[in-house]
Amino acid sequence: MALFLTDVDPRARVKGSRDGLGAQAVWSAAGRPLIGNLTTVTDSLPGFTTLLVGLRLAELAAADELDNPTNAFLIWEQMAAYVRHVVHDHRGFFGLQRIAARAAKAGSNGGRVYLSAQPEHQILSNQRTDGLLGNYTAPARVSGLVAPGSPVRLTHEASAFVDAVYLPRLESGWGRDARNLVRELRRDRMAFDLGASAKSEAVARIFTPEMSQREIDFYRYHLVEGGPSDPTKGRQAKLATLLEDRPANSIWPSRPYLISIAEDAGSRGWSDIADLVRRIIACESVLAPASLLFSYLLGRNGAHLDHAVADLRSSWGDRLDSIDPLAASTLPGQEWPRIAEALAHGDYPALIRTLAERNATAMQERGAALPWLEVTDQDHLRVRFRDEPADLPTGDELRELWRYPYFIPSLVSMLAAIGKGEA
Repeated sequence: MALFLTDVDPRARVKGSRDGLGAQAVWSAAGRPLIGNLTTVTDSLPGFTTLLVGLRLAELAAADELDNPTNAFLIWEQMAAYVRHVVHDHRGFFGLQRIAARAAKAGSNGGRVYLSAQPEHQILSNQRTDGLLGNYTAPARVSGLVAPGSPVRLTHEASAFVDAVYLPRLESGWGRDARNLVRELRRDRMAFDLGASAKSEAVARIFTPEMSQREIDFYRYHLVEGGPSDPTKGRQAKLATLLEDRPANSIWPSRPYLISIAEDAGSRGWSDIADLVRRIIACESVLAPASLLFSYLLGRNGAHLDHAVADLRSSWGDRLDSIDPLAASTLPGQEWPRIAEALAHGDYPALIRTLAERNATAMQERGAALPWLEVTDQDHLRVRFRDEPADLPTGDELRELWRYPYFIPSLVSMLAAIGKGEA
């Protein structure tokens, strides 16, 4: 079955990535039928918890006609980040670099930091777009946690969950229903003590690793299984079961591991899951070597085509036996199947020319004037966007090569977080 693409999934975008071939559209289209709600960056359960609690607190603050409830959320996001860093020693959340630096510096200020929506206090260059609001809201909406429309608000179910589970944890430091915290979030700026205190300890309880059964059930339904409007129609829940039953040594996908997942799905009679996993394997067998070769070619400006071909034969041999037989019939468009065929048959001159064509098509789709790579009439490489010099992997390395996520690591991360928090 071939992949059919429409618009690029904005929730698939990898921040800071260079995608001169438009590979994102291919791997995201292959991954979405199995994982419909998560993205490449929504791999943190505490991140979703911070979002839910912050949106509820901002809604309570806005009940008194707060001018901008978003500001209240940004202050809460900062507070939660400081507590996660200082109390729980969490890593990998948005704004960690600034949080760590300011927390270290706060010792000279009595352990006090200031929180506000002003640029000098934000934990990212643009906390509104690059923080939790910008990255977690859309996946939370797909998961049935955030209601449609604007301003951003929790669904009734999510609000009731926060009120029942998390607001009581804040009571010891912030009063019933966290009313004192809500009052502080209405301020333009607030001081927050990073030292041991009832307030910081109350916030820390939000992120305790020991989860209640209600938390486990709630997050499993919404984040692992996709929620009430699961776009995968139950396939994500089945995939999660397979991933749980066959734990991987690493959260990153690999070909042998996913082959075993496809076999497990087939043995359970889940042929649709098995077929979709095999499509991912087939796609990656082409996307990974093609993208690495393209990066290599971007460092070869002025080289003759024959010289680039000779380098390929030296590294990869006469052909790549790692290309999945299903790849040419699975990949979309005109150029990707030709790239698959050229890789499989060792037609390296055609491969390089087709990569240049694919780059030109991707640039046209983005409205860019010129492609990054061209093969001139004199068979020289013309590079307009130069990349860092990259070595070609060997043919043996290509057999185990895996480059794109297909949203699998994020789902594995949710499963791991819920598993560690078992009641």
